[in-house]
Amino acid sequence: MAVKITVQEKKMKEMRIGVYGRRWIEWMENNHKKKVREMKSQGIFLDVAKSTDEYARDYKKLLDRQYEELHPRPYDFEGDDELRTWKFMRDFYTDGEVMRERVLIPFTKP
Repeated sequence: MAVKITVQEKKMKEMRIGVYGRRWIEWMENNHKKKVREMKSQGIFLDVAKSTDEYARDYKKLLDRQYEELHPRPYDFEGDDELRTWKFMRDFYTDGEVMRERVLIPFTKP
């Protein structure tokens, strides 16, 4: 069974919209249908998704640095478990903050 790729999906690939932009699109389509229709009619929906993605990625980099300052990366450890746990906790914290503060917001302008 062949999978159909929508025009929007093609444009997202061309524009290189990342995971945060895709999450924003999904959230907007589920929670703000009227705003989505308005933005699509103006032709800015995917532009806003891309700028939201870039904004969120920049914020994640900042939060990662801040987390690493407060909780230094383990270097003296036995095996990979300690490092894996540290990475999981950093990503859990920073990704949650990025989603709450940068992605799950109804932006309407790029």
